[in-house]
Order: sequence, then C-alpha cells, then structure tokens
Amino acid sequence: MGIEIKKEVFPSGLRLVTENITDFPTVSLGLWLNVGSRDETHSQNGLAHFIEHLFFKGTHRRTAIEIAKELDRLGGYSNAFTSKEYTCLHGKVLPEDLPRFLDILADIFLNPLFSPEDIEREKQIILQEIKMLEDSPEELVHELFSSLLWGEHPLARPILGEWEVISRVSSEDVISFYKKHYKASNLVIAAAGKVEHEELLTLVQNYFDKLIAGEPQKRTSPKPFSTCGVQHRNLEQVHLALGMATPGTKDERRYGLLFLNTLLGGNMSSRLFQEVREKRGLAYAIYSYLSLYEDVGQLGIYVAVEKEKLKETLLVIKDELNSLMEDKISTEEFEAAFDNLKSALLLSADSPDSRMTRLARNEFIFGRYIPYEETVQKIKTLTPQDITTLAREVFAVKPTLALLGPISEEEGLSLYQELFEEK
Repeated sequence: MGIEIKKEVFPSGLRLVTENITDFPTVSLGLWLNVGSRDETHSQNGLAHFIEHLFFKGTHRRTAIEIAKELDRLGGYSNAFTSKEYTCLHGKVLPEDLPRFLDILADIFLNPLFSPEDIEREKQIILQEIKMLEDSPEELVHELFSSLLWGEHPLARPILGEWEVISRVSSEDVISFYKKHYKASNLVIAAAGKVEHEELLTLVQNYFDKLIAGEPQKRTSPKPFSTCGVQHRNLEQVHLALGMATPGTKDERRYGLLFLNTLLGGNMSSRLFQEVREKRGLAYAIYSYLSLYEDVGQLGIYVAVEKEKLKETLLVIKDELNSLMEDKISTEEFEAAFDNLKSALLLSADSPDSRMTRLARNEFIFGRYIPYEETVQKIKTLTPQDITTLAREVFAVKPTLALLGPISEEEGLSLYQELFEEK
C-alpha cells in the first residue's frame, strides 16, 4: 500500500496535512479548529457547540436545505462535532467529489449567516439537547464528575453549555466569539485516503487565501480537586463516576496511561470488569476511560449499581487501584494488554476517518506526523514496573467521586469520607 504524507504551512498559519493512500477508494477530509468549550468564559459556555450547529443553517450562497441536499448528493457522509478542545467539520466522499465537498465546507465555515432567526430556532434545539443529557444519568454523571474534578476551570463546564447561558445567546455573542477564535492560526485542514496533495493545496489556497491569520490559541492549565458531589435522583440505581487527574497528551507518560486504563477497565478481561461484573455480579456495566487534553487528562471509572451494593462496589474499585500500585501486574496480563492496544491502534488504520483525525490531532499537539509504528514501539518499550510507577503517581491522590441517583448528599459524603480518607 503506497502512502505519502505531505504538509503545507501557509503564511497565515493555516496548515494543510494530507496522507495519500493510493489503494483507498475514498477520501476523508476535515476542517479542524483548535477551538472548544475550554476556550469559553462562563458567560460564553456552549458557544463553540452553538456555532458548530449554525454552520449548517445557511450562508450567503446557500440556504440550509441547499446545504443538506448538496451534502446528501455526494453519497458519502458528513458530520460535525465539538469537544473540549476542537471543533471539526468533516466527511468522507469519493475522490472525484472532493472539490465539491471542500466548496461546501469552505462556504459554511467562511460565510455563515448567523441570522437572528436561525439563532433563536437553534437555541431551542440545543436546549432540547441539554434536556436529553439531563434525562440520561449514565451521561450526566460524567458532567458532574468533570465539574467536581476541575472546579471553576473551563474544562469543568459542559460542551453543550448551561441552560441559563444558551437561553440568552444573542447574535452579537455568536459573532464576537466567531471573529475572535475562527482564524487561520487555529485551523488545520486534514485529508486521508486517495487524495493528491497538490490538487487539494490549490483548492485550499483559492478558498482560504483571505482568512485572517489571528493568534494561536492560548490556554491556562487547571488545578484538579479531590472531592465528592451527590445529586439525588429517583432512579433504580446509583450512577457513579470516580477518578483523578492525569498527565496530558503532550506528556510521554500518555503511553503508560493507555496501558493503565486497559488493565484497569478498558475491556472485558480488565480487572474491574472481571471483579465487579463477572465474579461478583454487582453491575451490568462497568468500565474505565481516559480523556486526554493537551496539558492534562482525567482517568475515570463508571458503574451503575443498586444502592445496597454501592459500598461493596467502591471497595472493589479501591482494592483494584491499590493492587495496580503494588507490583502485581503479571506477565500474561501485561502482554494481553499490549496486544489489545497494538491491535486496536493498527486496526483503526483501516479507516480513512481515523487516519484523518490522527493527522489533525498530531499536527495540533506535536506539529508533526507520528507514524503508527512509532506509537507501537513506544508502547512496546514499557515494562510492568513502568505501569506500577505511573499507577503510584496517578492513584496516590484522593479520588474525585460523583454520585447520581437514590442517595442523599449526607449518605454519599459519609461513604466517601469512610472509604477515601486522606493518604
């Protein structure tokens, strides 16, 4: 399989990165903005996500229905998302349709109408989206967890925004945020699949040559907190998220964190899944997850249990965290985790979407392309002792705990103090 990676940095700071894979029949392209919810003030919470929605509501050339029809005619798929650090407009099309697809994306990014009527209409849609989240305890508990872990920092706030902020968003708010952040210096255009770099370069030059340079995004790092929060709900189960801060994506310890998460609760053979579900039958779903940002990260554990089984479940979780700090990682367990990580990484290489995402994120974070082989080699050099050492660093602090369900604040705080006294 022939692969060629090229990069162009424009005078404005805009970057174009491509991965031409001659054997792929399709191409994935994304407009990546280094703008997310962590770049908002409290009074702006939700604006990045709001603007992502508004991009598809019409331009000076196209109405919303025309945008939808043109995207549908391409036959592939298109989508957009907002995260804590990024906004992305992306899709996958046939190579011959790439110019048409870029024309649409460039239009909605560069020429959004942001009409007052669209803003009022979309405001109602996003408020309904917030209600959907509030009706999903398995999702809402993670928002509660982040708000506890990061305190007043923007990383603590929900991507969708808060009801009070969204309900009063104005055209001026939207336009001001857009003008400040959506600049060439914060934009990476990434494409992977059957794509000719020079042809795409010419298209990008034609569409984005007048995009204002701006200043690269500057962010402040948060200070994590160890605390417990309880939100009472009349539910059948207590949903909990427990975890702590970790190093971020730029830290070389990220490879060890991937290993640590896999061992703890990253798959069906992980310690938490086996101990909590398979051996004790305490819960149907339990897992750990890793959310890495450029400078910090968070490792979280989610489980939903009956109130009567909450203490036992937390004790099992605590025991497994302690076990990972005590040189108890067997060779077999370690090798199985490595095989899992390696396979997941290399299997994702089959997807042009995954490769496009990897291109953009590597460019933002490291300023260069990181081959899959380099990542595998970094993971391969780790030892069980490395993971134990990292576990001692990450798990040594008192964890943060979010509880959502049929439990009072007094009960939750008392249980937290009993099980997680200062070390």
